[in-house]
Amino acid sequence: MARDRELDRLLAGEIERRLPALSTPVVPVMEVRAALHSLKGSAAMAGYAELALVIGQQSARVRGGDAAARSFAAQVMIGALERLRAGKPPFATVWPEPPPALEPSNVDGRYVAEYHSAMRDRFGEIDQVLASTGDPLPSLEQAQRTVHSMKGASAGVGDDVSAWYCHGLEARLREASAAPAVARDVLVELSRHRVLLALLVEDPVRGLERLRALTATLEPPGSVRPPSFTPPSAPPAQPTTLPPPRGPSSYDAPLRVSQGALDHVFERLESLDVIGDELAGSATAAARMSARLAELRLTLLDAARRVGPARPWGPPAAALADLDATAEGLRRAAARVKLGAVTLRNGASLVRNRTSEMREGLTSLRRTSMGWVFERVGSAVLRFADGQGKLVRVEIVGAELTVDRAVAERLLDAVMQLARNAVAHGIRAPGEREAAGKPALGTIWLRASREGTLLRVSVEDDGQGADAARIRRIAVERGFASVELLEQSTPTELMGLLLLPGMTTREGADLLAGRGIGLDLVQAAVRRFGGTVQLTNGAGGGLVATLELPSDQGLINVLWVEERGTEFALPTSYAGRVSLSGERPPPRLCSCLGERGAEPARYAIELLVNDLASIPVGVDRVGAIEECSLRAVPPRIAGAGPFGGAVLRPDGGLRLALDGPALAARARVLAARSGRPRPPSSPTRPESDEGREGTKP
Repeated sequence: MARDRELDRLLAGEIERRLPALSTPVVPVMEVRAALHSLKGSAAMAGYAELALVIGQQSARVRGGDAAARSFAAQVMIGALERLRAGKPPFATVWPEPPPALEPSNVDGRYVAEYHSAMRDRFGEIDQVLASTGDPLPSLEQAQRTVHSMKGASAGVGDDVSAWYCHGLEARLREASAAPAVARDVLVELSRHRVLLALLVEDPVRGLERLRALTATLEPPGSVRPPSFTPPSAPPAQPTTLPPPRGPSSYDAPLRVSQGALDHVFERLESLDVIGDELAGSATAAARMSARLAELRLTLLDAARRVGPARPWGPPAAALADLDATAEGLRRAAARVKLGAVTLRNGASLVRNRTSEMREGLTSLRRTSMGWVFERVGSAVLRFADGQGKLVRVEIVGAELTVDRAVAERLLDAVMQLARNAVAHGIRAPGEREAAGKPALGTIWLRASREGTLLRVSVEDDGQGADAARIRRIAVERGFASVELLEQSTPTELMGLLLLPGMTTREGADLLAGRGIGLDLVQAAVRRFGGTVQLTNGAGGGLVATLELPSDQGLINVLWVEERGTEFALPTSYAGRVSLSGERPPPRLCSCLGERGAEPARYAIELLVNDLASIPVGVDRVGAIEECSLRAVPPRIAGAGPFGGAVLRPDGGLRLALDGPALAARARVLAARSGRPRPPSSPTRPESDEGREGTKP
C-alpha cells in the first residue's frame, strides 16, 4: 500500500523533537510521559498502529515506575527514526510476526476471570464457524464479526497484544471475503490462528514467545528486543475522570456457568411454557367435551320421556332400561371428563407457575447492574482516548439498574463499540476542539433507563456529530441506497445507514476504528435479544446512539397485529394509539414489507420512536398484549424486512417481531411518496395498556 511520505516526514520530525526528553536521565518523569503520549498519537495518525502500541506499552512502564523503560523507549524511537529517514516503515515486521519491541500484555487482575470466560464464548463461536461445511463466505463473514468483537473485548481490558493480533486477523478475513477462491483455505488457516490467539489470551508471555518462534526471521539491522520485564504488582493508575465504583456489587464475580448451558436451560423452560399452553388447550377441549356429553344425556333422557313407560304394545322395559343406563353412563363420562378438564387446567397452571419461578430463580442468579457494563466501558474509553491523544471524561447515569447478566455481557460489546466510535469519530483533538469553541476535555455520557420491559441504553458525545449530507453522498457512491430513496429520508433515517456492513465515513482505518463493521456488530448483538439501534444528532452537536432491548433474557410485552392472514409481534414501547383508518388511510404494514397492490387497511397503529414524530401504519386486525420471549433471527431475515426477532407461539410456530424504528422509517418513505402529509411533531402515547386493548375488534 502506498504510504503518505508527508506523514512519515512529520512523524520523523516529531521523533527528533521528542528524543532528548527520552535520552536525558534528568528530565522529569511527567515530561517523559508527555513526550511518549505525543509520539503515540503521532504514530497513530500516521497509520503505524504497531508503533503506537509499543509506545503505549513503554508509557505504561514509565507510569508504573520502571527505570529501564525510558532508555528502552529511546532505543525503539531511534530505530524507528532511522527507518523512516530511509523511506521505510518503523518496523520491518509484518503481521502476524510481532514487532521486535512488543511485550506481553498486563491485564488488570479484577477483570481476568470474566475476560477469559467471555473470550472462551467467542472461541466457541469460531469453533462453530470451523465446523460448518456449507458455503465458506457466510462463515468468513461470521468469523470476521466474532474476531472484531474479540478485538474490542481485548482492548477493553488492556490486552493490547491480543487486540493487535485480532486486528491483523480481521484484515486477513476481510481480504478473503473479497476472493471466494481462497475462502476455504483461509478458514483452514483460521484454525491455526485460533490456537495462537487462545494462547495469547490465556498465557500472554508464553503466547508471545510461541508467536515469535513460529514467525522467526533474521533480525533486521538496528532492531531491538525488550529487556526482561516484570509487571508491577499493582496495575497502573487510571485517570480520575471515571466515576468511582458504585458499591461492592460493582465487582460481583460472574457466575461460572457456560453461556450455552444457561441458554439451553432457558430454551427448555420455553418448551415447558409450550407444554403448559397445550395442557390449557386440552383442558378447554375437555370442558367442551364434558358439556357436549351432558347435552347428549339430556337429549337421551328427553327422548325416553317422550317414549313413555313400558307397554305391551309399545317399547319393552329392557329397551327403556338400556336408555336409562346409557344416560347414566353419559352422566358419569361427562363428570369424569369435567374432572379431567379441571385436572388439566390445574396442571397447566402449575407448569406455568413453576416455570415462572424457575426462570426468576435462574435470572436472579445471573443478574448484575448496568454499572458493571459502564465501569468497564469507561475504563476502556479512557485508555483508547489516551492512545488517540484526546482528552475525555466519562459520565454515567443509571448504573444502579439491574439486568440479566447474559444481556449485560452481550451489551458490553455493543456499548464498548459505540463508546470507541464516539472517541474515534466524534471527539476531536484538544486543539481542534478549542478552535471550534469547545472545551479541550470532551465528554461521553453513558445512560441507562427502563421503560416497561425494555432497557434503553444510550451513548452520547459532545463531539462533531454526523454529517447527513456526507452520509448521503457516501451511501450513493458505494451503492447502499438510491438517490431517490435518500432524498425522501430524514437525517435520522440517513444515519441508520451507518449500521450497514462496510459503511463508514472515516477516511482511514487504524487498530480499532474505520473498518465499517463496528456499528453493524452493534446491531447484530442487539438484535440477538430482539432489540433495536437508533442514531441521532444530539442537541449539543454530538451523536447519540440509543439501544433498546428486553432487560430480562428476551422477555418483552408485544401487541399482536394481523396483516393479510399473518401475525406479527409489535413491541408495546413502539405502539401508540389504535384507531380506524379513516378517509386518508396510512401505508399498510404489507406495503412496508415490500408487497404491492394493497387495499386500505381497517385499523391504523401509531408508531412511536423516541422523540420523533409518530407515523401510522395500517393493519387488518389488532390483537391482545402478551409477554413473550424473543428469539434472534438470522441477519439476512432481519435485513430483508423490519424484523427485530421472532416469537415461539403455543402451536409451535414462529412469528416475526417487528423492528419499530425500521418500520417507522419505511412508513415515512411510503407516506412521502403517496403525498400524505407528515404527522405532527409530538407523538401521542396511549393512556394505558387497557385503553389500547379496548380498541380490539
